[in-house]
Amino acid sequence: MAITRRALLASSGLISLATALELADPAYAATRDTAPSTTGATTARGSLPAAPLTRASRNSPWTRKGAGPLYWNIYGWSFPHNAPIPEDEWKANIDWLASDFAPSGYDMACTDGWIEGSSRTTEHGYITSYNDAWTHDWDYWAAYLAQRKMTLGVYYNPLWVHRAAVEDPTKTVVGRPDVKIADIVAENDFFARDIGGNSLYWVDVTKPGAREYVQGYVDYLKKIGVPFLRIDFLSWYEDGMDANIGRVNAAHGRDNYVKALHWINEAAGDSMEVSLVMPHLFDNAAAELANGDMVRINADADKGGWERLSGGRQDWQNAWPNWFNPFCGFTGWSHRNGRGQLILDGDFLRAHTFASDEERKTAVTLMTIAGSPIAIADLYSDIGSSGWVFTQPEVLRLHEQGLVGKPYYYNGTPYSQNPTSRDTERWAGQLPDGSWVVALFNRGDSETVEKSLHFSRDLGIAGSAKVRDVWARRDLGLRTEARASLAPHASALFHITPQRGVTRFHAAWATWGGGANFNNNHAGYDGSGFADKLEAGGEPGDALVTFAVEAPRAGTYSVRWRYANGLASSSTMTVSSERADRTVVDGPQKVTFPSTTSWDQWDNQSTKLRLQAGLNLVTIGRGASDVGAINLNWMELRLG
Repeated sequence: MAITRRALLASSGLISLATALELADPAYAATRDTAPSTTGATTARGSLPAAPLTRASRNSPWTRKGAGPLYWNIYGWSFPHNAPIPEDEWKANIDWLASDFAPSGYDMACTDGWIEGSSRTTEHGYITSYNDAWTHDWDYWAAYLAQRKMTLGVYYNPLWVHRAAVEDPTKTVVGRPDVKIADIVAENDFFARDIGGNSLYWVDVTKPGAREYVQGYVDYLKKIGVPFLRIDFLSWYEDGMDANIGRVNAAHGRDNYVKALHWINEAAGDSMEVSLVMPHLFDNAAAELANGDMVRINADADKGGWERLSGGRQDWQNAWPNWFNPFCGFTGWSHRNGRGQLILDGDFLRAHTFASDEERKTAVTLMTIAGSPIAIADLYSDIGSSGWVFTQPEVLRLHEQGLVGKPYYYNGTPYSQNPTSRDTERWAGQLPDGSWVVALFNRGDSETVEKSLHFSRDLGIAGSAKVRDVWARRDLGLRTEARASLAPHASALFHITPQRGVTRFHAAWATWGGGANFNNNHAGYDGSGFADKLEAGGEPGDALVTFAVEAPRAGTYSVRWRYANGLASSSTMTVSSERADRTVVDGPQKVTFPSTTSWDQWDNQSTKLRLQAGLNLVTIGRGASDVGAINLNWMELRLG
């Protein structure tokens, strides 16, 4: 049975914690009180009230769900033809999507570029269809897709104004009959000046009526029933520069760029997913984090194939695209991914353009472990026998559970500063039931290589664990590591189920916000490292770590935190549990973490926390009213 992303906002996936919690390790009760302790940890309800944590992210239900959408996009037709897709081709592909991929969860068809030929607009200057050659408008196609239990995604930038609307004196800004569409643009301020016929203007956000126009565009699409807006060429708006072309249009400036994103964010609310394409991602993606759900992190899919997936420029540049290929882009921006932060978008996949099934599996494995959308850009007419790679049920189940993994971090130095600080070929992530997913890759072109992640040393899993090969759908038995011999361009995807009776969630593989980040610069931690910078004075917003936790039933759970506090006095943190829709289940509450006397000494602190049945987002952070700082290794849960 296909599960839609929207249904998953109110549920937690397919695998329950019931087995792990209800059949808990009988030795746990004895060992938990005799675990190594430097200060004699106490049990605290954390009953002191606390203010909610301040978040620097948009924190929408879309990002809180985890992974990006499953959908089809017209790029595979428009890019090779360098032309807008004809309406009959659009329809044929929608019908194919409905029959071949919608049953597996691909529930959206989205337009893409080549939009200059859409000049018919409403009285307020909003385009009514993808192209003037189309017979039917947005309303028709939204209804057509809805009849097939799918939705319409639209590619357009609310900062664009078609020249036809500017030149029509009867067109006025929505809610502002005193402002003509011509009044909200500057003379000759064309999008991609002298490229594409100067058919589109940029909105001048300093002019009266600009806000009403931009937010009205978003509202207009929402009323049609569009839940997904793909907004392109953002870097060109911000500073007018393209890393390859040079100057393309006038610069509108950082302040105006941030203002425009904020307007779009306000209008989108919780009912529209905002996809940001071609952003420079300046200032560590602060503006995009605050106002968007999804960001492109690599160059365009172009002709597809291995070269676009793994090749091209491997180093970072401080302009779009920061990294050329998705392997490097996902790795470089992995500190920004995860629930409530950003969905990293690796762009479209054209399965038929890869040279082998192993390359096809690698492409989908990468998108899956990184929590990216899986966006099919093949056509009914060219996909051939390659479509199977998009519908493997166990791979899609990981996506449905909201999997967002990270590459293996060797240290806390940003990847943009040190390309050896993270491993693009070894990835892992935890599912809400506490199990793990490991992805191993061979990006090399000539040699077969051995790749592995050790359960204890790298993931902090005690003892052996059950290992399942996800693509082969085969159990491999109990092992102490995930290991594979990989031919060039091949990959492996494993589901790992620890045997420990009590579920442990590791902060090094969780979601970080507000400046919290990975580190391993102190001894004594379990696994590969810990969450650092749970302190004041970092990035905008409170430093925090979020864990996605699936509970078998509603109730009060014992939570044990493994932490270090090298300060001379106690520190406090704010803890809460929430649903994906941001409804509070418990908290916010303050929890005290006594000094461990050294950052190399670790202790356990326990508290109680209510969880709902199903998916919970448990967040711990250093709020404005908290004191001190901690490093966080893991969180452990048990009933009672």
